Amino acid sequence: MFPKLQKKFVILYTLSTGLIMTFILSIAFLFYASSQENRQKSTFQEHLFTLMTQLQVNPRFADSFLAQMEQNNRLIIYIEENGTPFFFPGAYETHTDREILLKTAEKAVQKESIYKDSHPISSDLLQSSVFQIAGDKRDSYLGNILILRTASGYKKLILLLDITDNRIKLLETGCVYLLINLFGILLLFLSGRWFVRRSLKPLEETYQKQQDFAAAASHELRSPLAVIQTTADAITARPEECGRRLSVIKSECRRGNILIQNLLLLVSADRNEWSVKKRKFEIDELLLNLLELYEPLCLSKGGRLLLELPAEPLPPALADPDLCRQILTILLDNAVSYALSDESLSAPEDSEQHEPTCSTEISDTGQRPPKITLIAKSLQGHVVVSVVDHGPGISDKEKLLIFDRFYRNDKSRSSKEHFGLGLSIAASLAEIQGIRLSVEDTEGGGSTFSVKI
Repeated sequence: MFPKLQKKFVILYTLSTGLIMTFILSIAFLFYASSQENRQKSTFQEHLFTLMTQLQVNPRFADSFLAQMEQNNRLIIYIEENGTPFFFPGAYETHTDREILLKTAEKAVQKESIYKDSHPISSDLLQSSVFQIAGDKRDSYLGNILILRTASGYKKLILLLDITDNRIKLLETGCVYLLINLFGILLLFLSGRWFVRRSLKPLEETYQKQQDFAAAASHELRSPLAVIQTTADAITARPEECGRRLSVIKSECRRGNILIQNLLLLVSADRNEWSVKKRKFEIDELLLNLLELYEPLCLSKGGRLLLELPAEPLPPALADPDLCRQILTILLDNAVSYALSDESLSAPEDSEQHEPTCSTEISDTGQRPPKITLIAKSLQGHVVVSVVDHGPGISDKEKLLIFDRFYRNDKSRSSKEHFGLGLSIAASLAEIQGIRLSVEDTEGGGSTFSVKI
């Protein structure tokens, strides 16, 4: 799904931005072409004005003056007086024969009622508009024809300006703009692909997590349902075992109910539907209550729960005390379940757990009494509560995963005591309060979970 979505987004991004860039470059090129054309016409008008002034002032033209004008400015100059051409063969070499160009120019102005034998009647000047003609060799010219009344009759001027090179330069510039546009589109495609991939990566990861979450939740829910179904069938087959079988059904119902409650907690946290009631409270009082609650449980499992408080009173903590209690309860539940279990006591030193584990200390008799330590301290205006163990610890790779939902070391999910939701719930409860929940290695081995309020 995501590769197709990525492809569509890249195409859409490239087309939309490419069209905008093409439009901008087209406008820029048209503006450049228009400015070049205006410059050509302005230059042509200047040459025309110079020659017209000379026609009005000087009755004669030196061939050297006309030759210099033609060569320096790529002009074709034709002058005649009372129908007689000046004896000037021309100095500028054109691609098309001069006579052909002059005839073409005279034909071009016929639509303005200026013919070969036309001359001023009601005014002293008869002039055409600036026109453009093409030669036989793909050469182009700007032109103008004017006829002046004189004392002895009239003088006629045909002026052509060779703009072939300018048109070639304009075409080359257009090709440059086109290459810039194509290169820009290529860059837009590459940058768009990188941008879309980067933008869709979190969405893809979230989608994958949702898929994994749904699969894990389905697996966890299917397990108690399967046990309940099997037990119900066994009761039907052997009614005399009804009492023992019903206890199994009740146990699995409790497991399913706990899983559903945990899922509802996570959904409420994701939707920000949790009611957070922050207030100042004494954290040491909360820790003493937790010590009183969990100490018998730790003793029953052959372990100890210790509480370390600073000599000076702790400052009041600003948070939701009920949610903080639930966070610490989850951390202690995980510690008791994993660190004080038979597997934890018999695990080798290099074994790894995906949930926080309690430590064990080797005594002189060779026994390993496990210990969980609650440590509270004040640090730079914050209250930090840590749950410390000295067990196998958690690898750096797993530290990034243990807060994910349904993450467990037991990939087969054969253990029925935990669903892998405890730490993710604790992380969500900490996040909605703006509390930092972190894990790090304990000095000498083990793991330390810290809550910074």
